[in-house]
Amino acid sequence: MAVIDQINERWGRGTVRSAVVPVNPDWTMRREIMSQSFTTNLDHLWKVACK
Repeated sequence: MAVIDQINERWGRGTVRSAVVPVNPDWTMRREIMSQSFTTNLDHLWKVACK
């Protein structure tokens, strides 16, 4: 925390801060495209071909 305080003191308040997710973020995960068994069934994963 001392290093973060030093950086913010030098470059301005809020330049560096702890990583946190707000209680009610403006963004949400798009769960409608997530597989129902995303950790157990590899056949449900999307396949991408690069040519």
